[in-house]
Amino acid sequence: MKRQQLPKNILFLATCVTFLCWNGSSIISNGKDKRPDINFYGTIEDHKEKFNVEDILIGGRYEQISVYQTLKDYKKPTEKDASTKSEIDPKQNKSILDLHDVASIELIHADHPIASEIEINNRKYVEILVTLINGSKQNYLIESSREVSCLKIDKGPDIQENPILEARKLNMIHIRNIIIKGYKSAKDVKHTRQQDDDSQAIKKSDVAYATEKTLDQIEEKVKNLKQEDPSAFEKFKSSMLSLLRSLRQQLQTMLNMLKS
Repeated sequence: MKRQQLPKNILFLATCVTFLCWNGSSIISNGKDKRPDINFYGTIEDHKEKFNVEDILIGGRYEQISVYQTLKDYKKPTEKDASTKSEIDPKQNKSILDLHDVASIELIHADHPIASEIEINNRKYVEILVTLINGSKQNYLIESSREVSCLKIDKGPDIQENPILEARKLNMIHIRNIIIKGYKSAKDVKHTRQQDDDSQAIKKSDVAYATEKTLDQIEEKVKNLKQEDPSAFEKFKSSMLSLLRSLRQQLQTMLNMLKS
């Protein structure tokens, strides 16, 4: 009886492990997707590093982005003419950008941004160079504190490892440049990722089936073992070792999937 109970216990344990691995690791969020409907991707360089990004937004937008015309020969006002300079408001000379038309955005004084800030009417601005996809360039002013949000793509040291998307938020004064490499609809992104998820689910299903089949073979051989036949026992021993090696490989594959 004990010989028959052992594989059943193994089967029960492995079934529990399999259930936990394939069901417990599949976490599906039902929360509202806050990603933009158009995914602008490329690179961002701050004052520390350059990294690949997705979902680039400026002030929460990818179109209708307000920037302002530069003030020619602007100098910080003295106490004498402060009242006159304070009447010059860049927001009264506005331009509108659309990331569909933008190739890159660079901070003009990237090496000393704080020293180059322009303060007008108690608002701080930095100067940027915008290059459009047709090659034309134009300098603008934008608020130093204008927020740029994105998802940083961290692929990790293992080339097979799935990338981690880290939410980043930076003010314009902290950005040396933004390069727009392209864009795609969020539906296309979701479709691609869903295909990857489906493929991974098929692989897991194959391993689960192979593991269950191996356990069934072990149980069947234990049930049919004739204890009075020494040669049969040796064959059984050899067969069991082979099946256990196979089971170990399948469980290792399962663990590798859980790490990815």
